[in-house]
Amino acid sequence: MGTRPWAHRDRLLVFGGLGVLLAVCGAVAAAAGASAGPGLMLAGTALGCWEGLGLWLHGAYRRSAREE
Repeated sequence: MGTRPWAHRDRLLVFGGLGVLLAVCGAVAAAAGASAGPGLMLAGTALGCWEGLGLWLHGAYRRSAREE
């Protein structure tokens, strides 16, 4: 039995979740006093926002395709 290839939405959700996880770990590291904490938090926030934007655009594209 073949496996289903990952859809674009699934990849966006996975990488968005990874971004949120990085942001939370960076916040905890920054609170603990690690020097890499703020950079990690910023990278996670950027990744999460970028993937969130991708999800929003993907949803808007799918809605407009259904309306036509």
